[in-house]
Order: sequence, then structure tokens, then C-alpha cells
Amino acid sequence: MRRILAILLVVVLSGQVAAHGANSYAIILRTSSVQPESADLLINDTLVLYNTVTWNRSAGIDVDGDEVDDYTCEMTARNTTSNADECQFTFENGTWNPGEYVVTVYQNGSSWQSVAVDLLPDNHTEGSVPGPYVLLPDFDPLASNMMSISEEGGKFTLSRGSVDLVPGSSLYVFSSAGRTISVKSATENEGASALCTVGGDAGEGCKIWFSRQEWVDGSHEMAIIDSDGDIIGSFVVKLGRAGGEDTWTGMIQIIAVTGMVICLGVYLWLRPRKE
Repeated sequence: MRRILAILLVVVLSGQVAAHGANSYAIILRTSSVQPESADLLINDTLVLYNTVTWNRSAGIDVDGDEVDDYTCEMTARNTTSNADECQFTFENGTWNPGEYVVTVYQNGSSWQSVAVDLLPDNHTEGSVPGPYVLLPDFDPLASNMMSISEEGGKFTLSRGSVDLVPGSSLYVFSSAGRTISVKSATENEGASALCTVGGDAGEGCKIWFSRQEWVDGSHEMAIIDSDGDIIGSFVVKLGRAGGEDTWTGMIQIIAVTGMVICLGVYLWLRPRKE
């Protein structure tokens, strides 16, 4: 009897470890959005896409920029009997170089959404030269992790004044101002380096990674600085854990499964005593 309970305990614990393992990153494909929209991975990590709708989807990565996907994966409609509704891309050492990639998600035969992947070298693997292709996602004014800076008549305008992000995700800053613009933390000293810089050509973009190790939860004011060092605008980045209906649903599911395991364990423990 104790052996059965031990097995149940191992199963439960192994499931928790797999769900929070450092070697995988989950992307949820919802009805009208993906969450999160970017991922920062290490060499040998695996990106897992979970399809949650009742129709098929597919995904692909175009490595060489020829508009043909070099890696593809098919996902069935959501089901609970297999992992056929998942797509997995493992960025193996020796096959992939550190750099930025875009995972395109397709539905009904057309491009639907994209996930930006920043692939970083693993400290336990030999460093390799970054690939020649640095890809940024296309600017989407509705995306919560993107903002744009425009200039008209010497006046700068931001697409939004604040951004809500999950710790560990990235912010993409695009500019159509036609001049070099940098983003710095407003709380850092004047000698601090820029978090990202957008070149002088209009339409360029850059990325800021808010790593969990370097950024704490809360509001962070960002200053936008031109090439002369003058502050031309600012915005606020709000870092906080994901919440809402989906989070509560996940918590309820975890509690329900845990309760079932405990009830089963108690039943198996008491049954021999009653007999």
C-alpha cells in the first residue's frame, strides 16, 4: 500500500517539475491571441506551443529569410488524450545559432500570429557565432508588448503611455522618426547605457528584455533620448505576474487534481484496515 502511495507521489511531483522545468517554454495559442508573444530561450531549450481551440493549426520557422519555413509542425484541435495538439521546437546545440527568430503560427492556411524567440547561448555549451539573420516581429499596434514612436513637426508621439508586461518577457520599440533614438531607465544615473537604440532609418525597431534577475515587479519609468542626449518623451513599463480568468482556471484545475490524488491515497490507505 505504501508503495502505491509513493508511486502516486512521484507522479504528482514529476508533473509539477515538468510544468516548471527550465528547459521548456510554453506558449498558449488562444482563440484570438498568443500568450506570451515572445520567449527568451537558451541553446538546447524547447519551445512548446499549445493549441487551445477546436480547429487545427500549424507553425513554422523561416531560418534563412527566403519566405519558406525550414522547420514546421502541425497541431490538431485541442484534445485531452494525446499531445497531438502541441508543437515543439527544440533549439539543439550545433544546429541552431544564438540569435533572434520568429515562429509563425498559421490557421486556415494563412499566417495568423507570430512568436519572437531570442535564442541565447547556454553557459554550459560552447559559444557560437550568432546567425546572420536578426529578425524582429512586424509592428502590431494592438500587441501589448509593442510600442511605436513617431515625429511630426518636431513633436514626438508615442503609441501608448504605459506597457504591461510579464517578468521575463520583452518589449519591442519601433520608430518612424528618422533619427537615432535610445531608451534608458529614468531611475538610472546619466552614465547608464541605453537599454535599446533605434537607428536613424525610419521604421526600425529594437528590443528590451526585462529579465527576472534584473527587473523587479512594479512600475518602471523609461526615458526616450535623442542623439543630442535630450529627453524627448517617457513611458512606464508595469511588470507583474499574469492574472485573470485563465490563471484562476489553471489554479482550480491544479487544486482539483491534487484533491483527487489525496482522496485516492486516503481510500487506498484505509481500505485494508476496514477489511
